[in-house]
Amino acid sequence: MKMQNKGRNIENINPNWVTGFIDGEGSFIIAILSSTGPTKKKVSLRLSVTQKSHSVGVLYDLQKFFGCGIIIPSSKDCMRFVVQKKEDIFNKIIPHFNLYPLITSKGLNLDNFKKAAEIVKKGEHLKLEGLNKIIELKNLMNKKCSFEELFNYLSNKEFNLNPHWVQAFIDAEGTFGTLIVKSSLNNKIVTRNRLSVSQSTHDYQILKAIKDFFNAGYLYPKPEDINSLEKALFCKDSSFYYNSTPESFLPFFEKYPMYTRKLLDFNDFKLFYSLKKNKLYLNEKGFEEMQNIANNMNSGRDGISKSRRIIND
Repeated sequence: MKMQNKGRNIENINPNWVTGFIDGEGSFIIAILSSTGPTKKKVSLRLSVTQKSHSVGVLYDLQKFFGCGIIIPSSKDCMRFVVQKKEDIFNKIIPHFNLYPLITSKGLNLDNFKKAAEIVKKGEHLKLEGLNKIIELKNLMNKKCSFEELFNYLSNKEFNLNPHWVQAFIDAEGTFGTLIVKSSLNNKIVTRNRLSVSQSTHDYQILKAIKDFFNAGYLYPKPEDINSLEKALFCKDSSFYYNSTPESFLPFFEKYPMYTRKLLDFNDFKLFYSLKKNKLYLNEKGFEEMQNIANNMNSGRDGISKSRRIIND
């Protein structure tokens, strides 16, 4: 297999997939730069999506879908899709999300981003009053936004998840994990196949919606332990959805596959699960094969030869 680098056929990209992936991996940025204009400042509006180089193909997918933007190096072994031309923000990015809204609390950032875009579109940012409004909006975004505001943003929302959104969001945020260990005391073997998705606790309702979508799995913390802001503040760093019943989601991801290198993890996950069901771990050769699969998945895959990286469609 060779490294993915061109993306797939544009006809295969569903708009809900685009929203789901950006819900997981995208950032909406308002930057205030030095300038020679009337306010001595320049406003830059950007959509940014970063991926490891091995999964750069999805960035080309986004570029083809929107018909704009550039793909540039971001950091070591990472690439970034960036849209920053004002006309593209006004005419392509914002209209897409008006039709296919973000579902996570990232929608709150987008709301402020759109307000800033309206100010820029009218040329009001060229006056100090307009610029100050944009700075206020910038200060309400991303990590500067309070946990309470983010938590409340989703607390009363109802979700009807589109399968393409689920496909993309789990490609961005999910992990297909395997485990096999043998006790040195009694030689007892423990195996595990599990899909997991983690989010900051202010997006707990998203995890609950994914659990309801698959009608399987469990949440940590439990819903009753996080059903108020006061309780949520005690565990605001991370919450988790775990699904240890592969039959509940394997057919879904066969129909709606991963587009990043996570496809390799999914395929290895299936192989591991097949060996587990057939109890091949009970013999030494089978145990070693399953152990190798588990060790070479996810972050362990970085040491694998590039020849095993994800192929183009």
